[in-house]
Amino acid sequence: MDQRQIFLRDVLTVLFKHKLFIVAFIAVVTGVVLVGNYVWPPTYESVAKVRLIRGRTTSQPDPTVVQTEAAMLMVQLSREDVHSEIDLIYANDVLQNVVETLGLDDAMDREVSPVRLALWGVRELEYAFGLKRRPEPKQRAVEALEEAIQVTADDRKFVLEIRCRLGDPQLAHDVLKALLAAYQKKHVDVFDQPGSMDFFDEQVARVNVELFEAQQKLETFRSLHQVVSLEAEKDLLLAQYTDARKLLLQLSESEDAAELAAEGKTDQILVAALSEETENTVVTELQLRLLELLLERNRITENLGPRHPQVVAIHNEISRAAERLAEAITATRSTTHARIADIQKRLQELNALEGELEDLQRRVDTTSDTLVYYTQKREEAFVADAMKDRQISSIRIVEHPTVSVNPVSPRKLLNVVVALLVGVIGGIALAFFLDYLDHGLKTPEDVDFYLKVPPLASFFRTGHNQPLDTTEAHRLSTMLDAVQSGVPNQLIEVTSAVPGEQAGEVAIGLAKARAANPDWRVLYIDAAPHRSEDASLKGLTDVATQQATLDDVLTQDGDLYRLPRGKAECPAYLWETRSMQAVLADLRQRFDRIVLYTAPLCVSTDAIDAARYTDGVVIVIKADSTRREVVARALDMIRSAHGRIVGAVLTERKQTIPAVVYRRI
Repeated sequence: MDQRQIFLRDVLTVLFKHKLFIVAFIAVVTGVVLVGNYVWPPTYESVAKVRLIRGRTTSQPDPTVVQTEAAMLMVQLSREDVHSEIDLIYANDVLQNVVETLGLDDAMDREVSPVRLALWGVRELEYAFGLKRRPEPKQRAVEALEEAIQVTADDRKFVLEIRCRLGDPQLAHDVLKALLAAYQKKHVDVFDQPGSMDFFDEQVARVNVELFEAQQKLETFRSLHQVVSLEAEKDLLLAQYTDARKLLLQLSESEDAAELAAEGKTDQILVAALSEETENTVVTELQLRLLELLLERNRITENLGPRHPQVVAIHNEISRAAERLAEAITATRSTTHARIADIQKRLQELNALEGELEDLQRRVDTTSDTLVYYTQKREEAFVADAMKDRQISSIRIVEHPTVSVNPVSPRKLLNVVVALLVGVIGGIALAFFLDYLDHGLKTPEDVDFYLKVPPLASFFRTGHNQPLDTTEAHRLSTMLDAVQSGVPNQLIEVTSAVPGEQAGEVAIGLAKARAANPDWRVLYIDAAPHRSEDASLKGLTDVATQQATLDDVLTQDGDLYRLPRGKAECPAYLWETRSMQAVLADLRQRFDRIVLYTAPLCVSTDAIDAARYTDGVVIVIKADSTRREVVARALDMIRSAHGRIVGAVLTERKQTIPAVVYRRI
């Protein structure tokens, strides 16, 4: 179901309706708190602050270098370190030390606080049902002390704030002072490592021997295999191999050039080939000599001709120079091939030695790292032993515990203010909750939302035996004419779901309002069961059973005609008889408007039987009384009888909002 829209008037209605309940709730809550302020014993608090600065258990460097007397570099703590320090404070042996030092076996049992009282009740239930065994007095004192101690940490400043709350201010101060002493001693004992110096000395000596042996093996291996720097030697051999391969390529080009020169050819390609330098100086010099002879031959040939004796002599000299170049190329090629073979052999040897050399070097590096680690740990152990011997703690008390003068609880003014707020909020919340549980129909908006029928009128509560508001009755008549516009509106039935809804008063009020119209003849039929004083009157049932006529039973009260129910019985089938239909038809002929009042649906079936023969049914509901589910069921019964629901009327409405406020919202 969709939620009905809530208006300010609805909210104020709930508040003014339950105003006495809200005020009573506020008074009760405030009264309980006021009594508790003076009955509950006071609690005093002692506070101390501890700064954590230590270096033997952490590894984060502190931006500010702090040098102690032992020349130890302090480092900053992590958040986990701070939480571990809090665990040390709550350690069972630390609290036991405080209990034994101050003899708190009985003193802690006399401490009373809201938290302790609640926990005491829970624990007593656990002891009673055998869920836990009852502890010894000393252990109970330790548990009570743990509840009285509260530790908070400032992670940015690494400061622990320790609070002790007890009923005696001097006892709270003494407990906190003893706790700090026990905590400092526990702190030194926890980080003490007995025999660590001897252990690390042994490890350093052992690792030194292993490192010396590993270094000796590495040096022996390098000397045996003539390895100084494996990577450097490999790079050098690869460079030599590249140069040798390049030289072979140059020798091939020089050899081709020598053959062309011996055949007497001279062109630009040949000149370029002989002009290039090679990696071998002998070959390069022979190439240049051959190139000079070729150029000289070309010059003389142009001047003297190809058959001149000087040209022939130079040609012979060129042939001998080409032969010498070819011989030098052959010798250099042979030497280069041998050199390449030696380089390849050495590279293969180095590749084979590389894995073993890496293993030896890795062993040296690992052993060296291990030596550094054990050396560092030995230094830390030395510092720890020195701090223990001198009872140096890495915690600093920056604020010593003090004796409190004023109690921290109960805070009387704050408690009263909170009680007022809780009373107001709780009272209002309970008022709305009670209103939510109330399924009565309170306003015309409720009628429209929950019943889906138009609200025709609403009568506010009047005094005892006072008539309903005539103005609202005229409004009801006008609304009926508006709702029934265009449809028959002559015979209207007025009924209710349960007795006590003032349906009869609404019906007679409606009839009188309609009778005020001089152009209408209006009839009011009271079809409800006879009351004791008019049980002898004849009426509708007598006419329907032909025991009387309409003229005999009709009475007139001013402009309003009345027709009682009658003294005869009215079974359910009577409404379906021809005689009853004839009576209703005759009444419709005689009167312009007819108001039929029937008994509530839970008392008689007349409302359902008559609904099918009327032009509309008006259901009357007592505000804040009848549940909407009951009214909805009554409407369903009328609809099942093919009756037409015109609307609903609320009675006994309460004016909860003062008129001054109501007019402004």
